Amino acid sequence: MSHLGNTHFTLNVSTLRELARKELTNVLDSVRGRKCLVLDQNISGPLSLVAEFSLLKDHGVEKMHYLQQGPLNTELRSVIYICRPSLQYMKYIAEHIRTHQSENSANNDQQKYEYNLFFVPRRTKICERIILGEYHLDLIPFEDDLLSMELENTYKELYLDGDYTAIYYAARALMRLQTLFGLFPRVIGKGDCAKHLADMLLRMRKEVAIDDPSSMLSASQNIDSLIIIDRSVDLITPLCTQLTYEGLIDEIFGIRNSFVEIDSSIVGPAPQRTSAASATAASTSATTPAQPPPPPQSPAKKKKIPLNSGDKLFGQLRDMNFAVVGGVLNKVAKRINEDYEGRHQARTVAQIREFMNKLGGLQSEHQSLRTHTGIAEEIMGHTVTPEFNKALEVQQNLVAGIDIITQNDYIEEMINRQVPLVQVLRLLCLQSLVNGGIKQKSFDFFKKEILQTYGFEHLQSLLNLERLNLFVKQVSTRNPYPSVRKSLRLIVDEVDEHNPQDISYVYSGYAPLSVRLVQCVVTKGGPPALLNPLLAFSGGSVGNTGRNNGWKGYEEVLRLLPGKTFDETQKLEEGAIRAKRLIPGQQPRVTLVFFLGGCTFTEVAAIRFLAQQDEGQREFIIATTQIINGNSVLNSVLQKVDHEASSKSSAA
Repeated sequence: MSHLGNTHFTLNVSTLRELARKELTNVLDSVRGRKCLVLDQNISGPLSLVAEFSLLKDHGVEKMHYLQQGPLNTELRSVIYICRPSLQYMKYIAEHIRTHQSENSANNDQQKYEYNLFFVPRRTKICERIILGEYHLDLIPFEDDLLSMELENTYKELYLDGDYTAIYYAARALMRLQTLFGLFPRVIGKGDCAKHLADMLLRMRKEVAIDDPSSMLSASQNIDSLIIIDRSVDLITPLCTQLTYEGLIDEIFGIRNSFVEIDSSIVGPAPQRTSAASATAASTSATTPAQPPPPPQSPAKKKKIPLNSGDKLFGQLRDMNFAVVGGVLNKVAKRINEDYEGRHQARTVAQIREFMNKLGGLQSEHQSLRTHTGIAEEIMGHTVTPEFNKALEVQQNLVAGIDIITQNDYIEEMINRQVPLVQVLRLLCLQSLVNGGIKQKSFDFFKKEILQTYGFEHLQSLLNLERLNLFVKQVSTRNPYPSVRKSLRLIVDEVDEHNPQDISYVYSGYAPLSVRLVQCVVTKGGPPALLNPLLAFSGGSVGNTGRNNGWKGYEEVLRLLPGKTFDETQKLEEGAIRAKRLIPGQQPRVTLVFFLGGCTFTEVAAIRFLAQQDEGQREFIIATTQIINGNSVLNSVLQKVDHEASSKSSAA
């Protein structure tokens, strides 16, 4: 994570990483001697962003295992478990303990195991019988402007299960930010769960002040507000295919904890067979009897690629619309080639030394270029297919309100071709959201087609989508989306991906609704700005007053969106230190945007674009419960089907 803290951002979020490292070492040092560390697999990725293995080794960790079913084979007698508070994990740990006890009895071994259990980010009552501690791993810095809690399936837990545990975790994480950077003067947001989070945060702050008066929070000298966006307010955005470079990597390969796993053949040159070896093989085959065919090739090896601003080329490409990426890679290739050619101009010893000093950086750039050229070519192999372009056309027609009903023919064709169910559901749910539901005849038709084509075991999945209002019958002709689309200018007809003037470039014409809401808060202007939020935003009226505009002027359109709207002011306790009034232009104001239920890489790119447009007057820090895309949102609520079991029952 050496890329953290190297940018111009006012808030040094790497402090969060240092706090997490310090608490982790305290956890490890609480157990003496050599130890075995057993990790929840879902935590191992986030934990790797906080501490490298060498740090764990320095604090006595000699072996690491994933927490899973089955015996834990280790000769080390001190075992530390770090996991989420899950009943399933409690069963695994109990199984480990029983196995060790039976082994000790069978071998007359008097040396006992020592077990230490730490829950992330906190213990729960149901697991307290065997709890020994907590490890507060909450907001993890991915970049200087991006923090994620990496909580799995928060959308499902909040909106389908009604489990608000993630809200508590989020409130605690935000309280930690307030203790580090000062009190958020305003808490603004949209959505029912977002309101729960705001209320819990305000209550926590009061409880801290009552319990420990000496811990009164001072006002933040930089953060002017916290904006909380509830994912349920905007489900349209994640269902659309992301069109930025990083977004498409996530759509096609899947990014986990700032890493992507890709076939090594894609990001590096395949080993070439020499002509001598080829000639030898040819002569051998002519003089020896026929041999049995070679065994089938093993699966291609995967390579884990870090995706962060430490890779300067990726930092340049990540937020660009993919249509621009090829041209940028071409320019970078030409520039690197010219730099290599500079070696021919080196005549003197000093010139040779200068070139050699540059060589290491050139080789690193060359490797990065090879990696991203390979990834871009693989992405292009998907984006040029008729299937990809037709699905994208349907999405864009739906969000623009163009011939919504006629898109059904293509969705039916997808079902007939038996494309993955999640791709079909992305389009159906998108149509339902922008059209106020699907007409009953079409709804019944698609429900029947899906069950007959993909299996009746998916009935529960369709019922889950109905409960979430993602795939529902149209029961009223009243549809608020067209008014929202027009008022917030969600569709921009003329988009220049090479020189974008609006956040809509991230979807080639659709402006993410969630980010338009952020734009409403930080835009001064009132009702006229509804027609074009960007004009008011880029007109210099953002940040110059040192505070956000709030929801003023946008009340009507906000009533059309689901969930509560709120704008709370946090007042300082008597005796607390007040923030100094900043001179305009002296230091940028910072707005913290928190996505409850997850955010996409395109939303991150769009918010970064807003910061660029404000000419250094305002910075945005983006925080989220986790990074999502349309597939991950839907997969979390779809019923898991055991295909092997269902095929056996069919055969029977």
